[in-house]
Amino acid sequence: MTDKTLSSRERALLEAARREVEAKAPPREVAGPAGATPPARAIAPARAAPRAPSSPLDAPTVLGWDHPAAQAAPPKPEDDKWARIAVLMERERRDADARRRRTRRNGYAVVAVLVVILLIVFARALLR
Repeated sequence: MTDKTLSSRERALLEAARREVEAKAPPREVAGPAGATPPARAIAPARAAPRAPSSPLDAPTVLGWDHPAAQAAPPKPEDDKWARIAVLMERERRDADARRRRTRRNGYAVVAVLVVILLIVFARALLR
């Protein structure tokens, strides 16, 4: 999709989504000047020991097609966000098309009424 085919609302929606994604993006490490010492990294806390399985699904098993862990990974929040934006854009496009059709239909009705009025005026003028 090019920018020429997008409405102003769609462009604004895309820009807002891009700003939101950029704001939530993890910070990137910036390389410092040569000879600089790298920043000290925080030491990760030790992980807690795994707890005993509380349900049969938590117990170690051979993974099969019906096991929840064998299912596809849940969608990432970014994918979910872009899907939501696509739905919003499609809804906006449908609404705009409906408004356009309604306006065109109303325009045809006004023109039809004017033509009928003109026919009546001409018919009365001819019959006098």
